[in-house]
Amino acid sequence: MSDQQSHPGAAMRAASEWYARLASGENTEHEQRAWLAWLEADPEHRHAWQKLEQVTQQFGKVPREVGMATLQLPPSTDRRYVIKHLTLLLSVGALGTYAYREQPWREMLADYSTRVGEHHQLALADGSQLHMNTDTAVNIRYTDTERRIELIRGEIFIETAQEANMPYRPLRVETRHGTATAMGTKFTVRYQPQRSKVSVFEGTVAVLPRQGAEALYVQAGESVEFTSSQLSAKGKAQTSDAAWTNGMIVAYAMRLQDFVEELSRYKSGMLRCDPAVAELRISGSFPTGDMESVLHTLENILPIKVQRFTRFWVTLTPA
Repeated sequence: MSDQQSHPGAAMRAASEWYARLASGENTEHEQRAWLAWLEADPEHRHAWQKLEQVTQQFGKVPREVGMATLQLPPSTDRRYVIKHLTLLLSVGALGTYAYREQPWREMLADYSTRVGEHHQLALADGSQLHMNTDTAVNIRYTDTERRIELIRGEIFIETAQEANMPYRPLRVETRHGTATAMGTKFTVRYQPQRSKVSVFEGTVAVLPRQGAEALYVQAGESVEFTSSQLSAKGKAQTSDAAWTNGMIVAYAMRLQDFVEELSRYKSGMLRCDPAVAELRISGSFPTGDMESVLHTLENILPIKVQRFTRFWVTLTPA
């Protein structure tokens, strides 16, 4: 197991994964040595592990059945199950606030997720179709009164189904910035840390910021960006906004810098553009699943050179 960055969130995620592996009772001597090596590799690693160790000091302050449920897991317990019990314990202890605000916990426990470069389609219980773009995580909660999809990270495309012979249940997509309520529609929702974006291709979506008082109705062919407190002016929904559902990026006179930023969503590691070529323009359709082909095409149609320092570090520079 490796930890590629020293951010506290990444360290907490790695620490919990190590916890799950060691708690399973199935770890080998080699894994024990690897865990010790990880522990000594970065001060953040040791700090994160100490945070987890502090949980054992909270047992006197939490319900006995919660602590015992976490400690007495059978050796064959699934790692995801172990982590969920650990999170429950954290939520009722002194570390609860820390754990709650760490995004990696929510991502790790998501109902469904995709890796970088992966695309996945789900048929939901009501017949709606959910497409998940690269590096996406969602939770799905259906109750008697609503259908709710929590978008934790990434981007989704939804084609809603009409429920027959059932009381009306609104379908809502929730991000940390607010909610988008569908009204018989096809639409995308993209979450970014600073804002979320809704693009509507059929029907209507009501967008309400988390701190807003009134929803904005976004019609087919329109898009809107929003933060927790503000809505942008409506823009035009581009067909390129949903091209990823067909495994493509569609560019119309796009700055190379912007194109590279979009392309990098589908590639692990670092893909960057030298400022000297950032303002070059590019148009066309490019497959998200064939990165080498796209980079080769860029070299052929633009005065650039693709420099590969490693397979995880690629820079576009002047030819």
